[in-house]
Amino acid sequence: MNHARPALLPHTGGCISVPFLGRSRDFPILPMASLQGDVAFITGAASGFGLALTKELVSKGAKVIMIDINDCEREVSELNSKAGKIVAIAQRADTTSWEQQYAAYEAGKKIFGRIDYFFANAGIAEHPWLPNFNPSTARDRSIIKPDIVTLSINLIGQLYTAALALQVFERQTQNRHGFKGKLLMTASVYGFFPSAIMAMYASSKAAIFNYTRSTALIYAGKGITVNAIAPSMARKKF
Repeated sequence: MNHARPALLPHTGGCISVPFLGRSRDFPILPMASLQGDVAFITGAASGFGLALTKELVSKGAKVIMIDINDCEREVSELNSKAGKIVAIAQRADTTSWEQQYAAYEAGKKIFGRIDYFFANAGIAEHPWLPNFNPSTARDRSIIKPDIVTLSINLIGQLYTAALALQVFERQTQNRHGFKGKLLMTASVYGFFPSAIMAMYASSKAAIFNYTRSTALIYAGKGITVNAIAPSMARKKF
């Protein structure tokens, strides 16, 4: 979802054939400038989309600050060993903590310097926010505080990443590609429609879409782009 320019510099040229409205359609792939020396900050980088993105960017010459609440030192070691130099560093952080995200940014900046891309990617699946609806037992149960951990990680954590990225970009000059910085948010196809079993997850992803649309307009023409992707089901290990 883009209101300015593509979130990442596109690929190597030619076309890609994609199923579209029941038939195959060719979409052009624009030339991509080299990512050699560019730096990315990726949350949720220990597995799934975050790890796959890390590996892809490193293969294109970029360096990555891998942020995750789980340990990803093994993945960092493998990437650096394969490259024969430091191309990735690991920083453990709970993305729902502004202080931890900021500390991870500062640590990455000391090693790699300027950061060109921020990927607000960390997220979790649905955690039930209320007990299952059951009028026959409700009077025997206490009214409890809702569990909003899904919103905290999928929305608040991503907004902290966005707030960090936008303030960093504001303080940077344009890089050799002609932009100050690019922010990409991971939403979901569930951001487009309701779910009877994942109310908090769908709500968090819908909020990411509207945040992206609104913020992209605010920063249009300022050398900063804000985009979102809407993945569906995917395998966790890449």
